[in-house]
Order: sequence, then C-alpha cells, then structure tokens
Amino acid sequence: MAEAIRLHRARRRIETGLTLLEGPHLLEEAINAEAAIHTVFVCDGDETDFDRVLGLDTTPVVVTKSVMSRLAGTQHPRGPVAVVAIPSATEPVDRSLIVSWGVGDPGNVGTLIRSAAAFGLGFVAGPDTADPWSPKVLRAGAGSHFRTTIERYANLSVDLLRSRRLTVVAAVADGGDSPGRLTQLDRAALLVGDEAAGLPAEVVMEADLRVTIPMPGRVESLNAAVAGSLLAYELTSRNA
Repeated sequence: MAEAIRLHRARRRIETGLTLLEGPHLLEEAINAEAAIHTVFVCDGDETDFDRVLGLDTTPVVVTKSVMSRLAGTQHPRGPVAVVAIPSATEPVDRSLIVSWGVGDPGNVGTLIRSAAAFGLGFVAGPDTADPWSPKVLRAGAGSHFRTTIERYANLSVDLLRSRRLTVVAAVADGGDSPGRLTQLDRAALLVGDEAAGLPAEVVMEADLRVTIPMPGRVESLNAAVAGSLLAYELTSRNA
C-alpha cells in the first residue's frame, strides 16, 4: 500500500513503470485497452466498488476512507484506485500530432491528450512537459490516454518531427498566420508551449509555420490547452 502511495512521485513512476488510476471511468478505459492492472484498492463498505472490479484477475484490496484519500491524492476520492502498468513507449504513427513543449500544468497536459484523442491525433510530451502518466494528468485526460498514442521525448527537436514528414506548426500569441492555413496541410505537428512563456524562441524560428488564434475580445492570451484544442479542430476540420 505504501508503495502505491509513492507512485504520486514522478521518480517512483519512472523506477517502477507503474502509475495510479482513480475512479471507475479510468479503470474501465484501462480494462478495455487491456492495460496490465497490478492492484485494485476498494473502499471498505462500498459495495459499488466491489461490483466494478468483479471479473478482474487481481483480488481487490480493501482500505479505509483515509487510506483511499492518500491513494487517490484528492480531497474527495472516488474509488476504485488501481495500480496500472504504464504502456510501453508508443511507436511513432503516420498521423498528425499535438506536441506539448514546456506545458508544465498537469490539467493542461491532460486536456491536450483528451483533445488529441477527440480529433484523431497522436500526442507527444516534449521538453519540460508534465509527466503524461501522472495521476493528475490522467484525471484531466478522462481516459483518453488509452484512446490515442503517447510519446515522450526529453530532447525533442524540430528536425526530428520534420523527419517524420510532418509540417511543424508553432502556436504563437501574435504575429502568426491565420489558423485557416492548417486546413491546407496533410499532416502536421502542432507545437503548444507554456501559457505564460510560450514556445522557446529558437523553436518558433525553426518551425515551418507559425499560427495565431485571432481574439477580438479583450483577453491577452488563451489557456494552453484551449489554444491547442482549437488548432487541433482547425487542422482536422477539412475532413470533418
């Protein structure tokens, strides 16, 4: 049990190749994706939790509400909580991508993964991106981790993306082309940076195309996940 709680630490997830899923929806998505489920914790007295894990190869471990709260890491935990093997690094696929470059907020990363799955894109976690398999990112992704491909590159480069015959598109706050240009592309890598700092200047310069979402309202910038989602829609709208 203590080992499971330690999976809230990124280092421990890397060492073990395991992570934590909270709630019935994430567990169901993992089961449907045939992910390797090591342990399932259910709350003492919650018969619904028991019903949800019937048929699994692993015997559920019964814990108190206090322990369940520590396992889930949330103020109002929702069981079951499962220890699941992080899928092996996904082989590159022949399709467009959302690329998170420096997005450190787990909620934004999870939402970008969810948008990638919604629009039929792959997801790449680039430098300084929140761990896509952290419990917080998994909650924000709402099960989408198991409905798309997720790649991780600590030393990602524009050249690497371009070598996969992708048009590299940088999302910039101002000065870029209209997002309508995306409908002219066959396959692209949409680079989304930190909401405050944006993409590194050298990455923006190396990109094949820079796009800016027009905002006629009185708002300085969009949330990184919102911007990435809008551009993903624009990219795929030609085939909608």
